[in-house]
Amino acid sequence: MIQVEECIYTSCYCEENIYKFIEKYPGEIDNIYAVFISNPSQKCVIWGQKKSNDPLLEPVIWDYHVIAIAKNEDCGTSVVYDLDTVLPFPCKLSSYISQCFNPNTSEIDHHYLMFAAQSGHFFRVIRGPEFLQTFSSDRSHMIDKKSGNWLSPPPVYDSIFKPEIGHNLQQFLSFKDRSLPGQWINSDELLELFV
Repeated sequence: MIQVEECIYTSCYCEENIYKFIEKYPGEIDNIYAVFISNPSQKCVIWGQKKSNDPLLEPVIWDYHVIAIAKNEDCGTSVVYDLDTVLPFPCKLSSYISQCFNPNTSEIDHHYLMFAAQSGHFFRVIRGPEFLQTFSSDRSHMIDKKSGNWLSPPPVYDSIFKPEIGHNLQQFLSFKDRSLPGQWINSDELLELFV
């Protein structure tokens, strides 16, 4: 069983965290996928995140988030690996979806629920090996355009930049660009895909 403490992690670099996770455990997890979570407005409401002061009641609004999903063909159970969640690691996909995107409690401010429903959640699913081959980032999206300073301290290892590909994070997040693997689907389609 993989422990979250064993994983390479840098706060606010979820795409690199998942890249390193898939890279580190290729033989231990079959049928692993990288999954981008966003929406066209890039204001994605997600509960259960460590960045929240009250993770189960107050969501974080990310421009995007990246998780890994492992599909177990034998038992039909799929699990989520999210290095930024307070939920179990790994977490059953159905539980993750309900707790992070559709929490059912009267204690949650209804404004969060309304905003989440209006903005929506979409998922771009990419097979792990394809993600390792096609993802490339120079981390320029994490540099403040005015000051030139990091918005959040970068990982200590070199960037996952492939010169022959160039920086393509924005292409992965685009709802129009179809040049990279994966297509955007909704949560119902995600659950169907991983059943």
